[in-house]
Amino acid sequence: MRRFSDKVIEHFSNPQNVGIIERPEGIATITNPVCGDVTEIYLRIKEGIIEDAKFKSFGCAVTIASASVFTENIKGKDISKLVSGRDEETVRQLVGLVENELGELPPQKLHCPPATIQAFLEAILQYNEGKGETQLASRIKKLIPLVSKYYERGEKAEDDIIT
Repeated sequence: MRRFSDKVIEHFSNPQNVGIIERPEGIATITNPVCGDVTEIYLRIKEGIIEDAKFKSFGCAVTIASASVFTENIKGKDISKLVSGRDEETVRQLVGLVENELGELPPQKLHCPPATIQAFLEAILQYNEGKGETQLASRIKKLIPLVSKYYERGEKAEDDIIT
């Protein structure tokens, strides 16, 4: 079995941003369709900027490390900038916010980071719909189904993995 990177071990052993945000502007819970791990994301948003992000997770080391790294990386970011660009590229960049920091993951764990991304997208969709931001909400709705391709990576042959 491939050893986890030092970053995975660090964020699993000492996860950042664990907890809840009282009265969050965005919240979503995702059950990973591959393994059943559960990730819940809470967002504090002001004028489209993510002021705070927290998570709760019932999952493996990579699921917890993914949520820890992602919540660290999105603080202070403008939502509209995080979801700008071509659809596939945007999802790839969001997944990259996790995987670039965690390093190489074993193929059987590649399904873990997408759950954090899906929870984030669903939380910001809820926020934007609540604010009446229909254009941005419509954009986010198009991104959510694209995350499903990333769940499948660990199940396919090495040469079929999305890069």
